[in-house]
Amino acid sequence: MKTLLNFKISLKKAMLINRVTMGVFFFLSGISNYLNFNVENGFYQTVLTLKLQLWGPFPAGWEGIGPLPPLIAIPYAWLLPLAEIVLGALFALGFWIRWTGLLLILMTFSIVLAFGIIPAGSLFPNAAESFNKNIMFMTLIWMCIAYEADTKKARMRRMAEKLYLDSVEPQH
Repeated sequence: MKTLLNFKISLKKAMLINRVTMGVFFFLSGISNYLNFNVENGFYQTVLTLKLQLWGPFPAGWEGIGPLPPLIAIPYAWLLPLAEIVLGALFALGFWIRWTGLLLILMTFSIVLAFGIIPAGSLFPNAAESFNKNIMFMTLIWMCIAYEADTKKARMRRMAEKLYLDSVEPQH
């Protein structure tokens, strides 16, 4: 019990775990999309035939628009899983967090547009898919980007203060 109490909870650790979890999720999602690429009703067929829901089944009877024209759908189907793999790995490893994160948010937003903000058409928890997890993913990624930007600014401020103090102190 004592070691549990001694465990230090920090924002830095929380953001690291969040960033790695999000990155690994996208990395595995990309691999899964390629593994299920050509199966019946797999990723490729879904991208080519899915009607974009945008906001969900509102008004009643709304079935969406589309599907996407093949000129857009085919490259999207082939490149999205690759982008998930590459950007997920870079994000998890902490490379270019701001840019990889923003690209992950844009990719996730494209998925939200495809399936709708409220996929099952209900805000109530008894609906099978009443909450779009992608909204949460975009928020968590944004938090990682904001944390990284804030820590960079703080580091730069400390360096500038140190340089200033070193320049005004009398030399011995």
